[in-house]
Amino acid sequence: MSAPWKYEKDRVFSKRILVLLGFFLLLIAVLISRVFYLQILQGERYKFLADKNRTSIRLTMPSRGNIFDRNGVKLAENKKTFQAILIKDEAQNVDLVIENFSKIIPLEEDEITRIQKDLKKKRAYMPVLIKDGLSFSDIAKLHLNAPDLIGLQIEEELTRFYPFKDQNAHLIGYVSLLNERDLENNPDSPLADLPGYRIGRTGVEHSFESVLKGSPGMRKREVNAYGHLVRVLEEKDAEKGENLNLTIDSRLQKVALEALNGESASAVVMDVNTGAILALVSSPSFDSNIFTMPVSTKVWKSLINNERRPLQNKALTGTYSPGSIFKLVVSLAALEEKATYQQKKIYCNGKHTVGNHDFHCWKRGGHGFVNLEEALMHSCDVYFYQIAEQIGAEKILAMARRFGLGSALDIGIKGEKEGLVPSSAWKKSRFKDEWRTGDTINLSIGQGFITTTPLQLVYLISQIANGGYKVKPHIIQGQELLNPPSLNLNAWHLRLVKSGMNMVVNNEKGTAYRSRFVQKGERMAGKTASTQVRRISKKEREKGVISQDKLPWKYRDHAIFGAYAPLDKPRLAVVVMVEHGGGGASAAAPVASQILKEALRLFPAEKKEEKESNIPLKTEPRQSQHLKNAQPTSLAPQPMPLLLKSEQNTQESLVKKKSENQTPNKLERI
Repeated sequence: MSAPWKYEKDRVFSKRILVLLGFFLLLIAVLISRVFYLQILQGERYKFLADKNRTSIRLTMPSRGNIFDRNGVKLAENKKTFQAILIKDEAQNVDLVIENFSKIIPLEEDEITRIQKDLKKKRAYMPVLIKDGLSFSDIAKLHLNAPDLIGLQIEEELTRFYPFKDQNAHLIGYVSLLNERDLENNPDSPLADLPGYRIGRTGVEHSFESVLKGSPGMRKREVNAYGHLVRVLEEKDAEKGENLNLTIDSRLQKVALEALNGESASAVVMDVNTGAILALVSSPSFDSNIFTMPVSTKVWKSLINNERRPLQNKALTGTYSPGSIFKLVVSLAALEEKATYQQKKIYCNGKHTVGNHDFHCWKRGGHGFVNLEEALMHSCDVYFYQIAEQIGAEKILAMARRFGLGSALDIGIKGEKEGLVPSSAWKKSRFKDEWRTGDTINLSIGQGFITTTPLQLVYLISQIANGGYKVKPHIIQGQELLNPPSLNLNAWHLRLVKSGMNMVVNNEKGTAYRSRFVQKGERMAGKTASTQVRRISKKEREKGVISQDKLPWKYRDHAIFGAYAPLDKPRLAVVVMVEHGGGGASAAAPVASQILKEALRLFPAEKKEEKESNIPLKTEPRQSQHLKNAQPTSLAPQPMPLLLKSEQNTQESLVKKKSENQTPNKLERI
């Protein structure tokens, strides 16, 4: 019989074996599960990481599409340059490399901040842009200091270049580096991994980004332990972006920008028969090339703190009261409602009273008796006060909308403002107040709530000039309408308005007479406008209104002039807006005249009439009954003769004598 202590010893030994066995089984289970995780669940990931030790996959920069003017002149192209990039995986000490680099080629604080952010966000093997736009001298310095710049590489790149600098800045726009917002909006975009990749920010560059940008290529390379190239395993070429052909003429752009002479202003030139925009400039301008590289804080502040707002495209995003140019719309609305006609005269004594409030004409003492054409020629406010009060605001506003005011024209550039054509419902919603007669009076001279852009005003002038057809304003070639719809305006009404515009420029009493020209027999017709930016008090009127040149710049009136040429077969229209210019006749009309003369030289009349216009040959709209018998055989406005003052007085007396023997509803041929 065995001793009891032997059984106890065997039992303890068995327990130890079981514990050890359980431990080994658990260890084996852990190992198996780990192998399963690594080989099965994470196999692809670790295979990729292993491959990365011997391969390098890099995207290649696509070439951005070029932008041309109507004559094939390059307005935006790509220029070869060099950039320095840093790969964190290959650098021994990233901070030391950046510090050494900045000693060789100085870096701005903003650049260092951007580099540090990129290093944190990007994967360790992805390149980070350190500096681009390097010169050959810069590259030589970096090569000499290569031992202190481990992980730094020099690569060739394509940078956007604008050969005309500030000439097309607001129209073409510019490109710049990706920022945090871009990456947040497109976190999975492969373009984010391209060092030095830029996107369009404004103008055509921004609006047509998807067309211009192209697609990146790919290069897969085998590298050794030091990251040096062994061989190229796979390569896919980048796809170049598409080119754009614009309607603008770079020569006319230059003339227009120089004519504005650095004022806070804008100018737009349009082909009245096709809607093609031939020039669109905003002043003061800036060199688009400064944005292709990181902009220093000093330069940025100088641009945004400039009271004349060089970064704003005033032609598309500047909204202003249209002033007396709006009298063209009021005239057509009044003619359509039979509230006025050629021979109807209204007496202007310098003011028009509504209730206990006087609405003043710009000319103290008034213009006397004037008809429609004379009212346009003199820009008489009282005439338009009275006919607007007679027909009401709704008829005028409906005519404004018919001409496209209050709506974006969608020429192809994003950010265009709509302006405002108000209504009684709008005013009630906005101000909790009813539309009043005073609002209609202000509306009649293009003041009050209504606002327009210079682009909308040149579109208005173009539609009047071409006989009342809604052409499509555009900046990309090939977008014109072959059969533009009609505004259904009475041809004789248009003839009267165009005759008044002719008198504005070519009659010595016209407000823009000093800006007239005769170039190869061609003249222009137009309309001046000055819009107030401050309220003139009753006390100031009694003492005498302060002259514009004695006011601080920001309190001077805006100056506007819209015109078309030539008179017989209009082809071109222009609008010039000079912020705080003082007067349309003195500040805007001479500039528009200079631009229009050059435009006529650059765009001579076609020999074949069918090439001159896309406007269809249609029968004239039906006229009002009381105008039928008075319609002249020729509807084209004839140039007003340049008469001496004595000759004009004689002619006016003859007209007056003749009109006394006629009934008021008959029209006289001009």
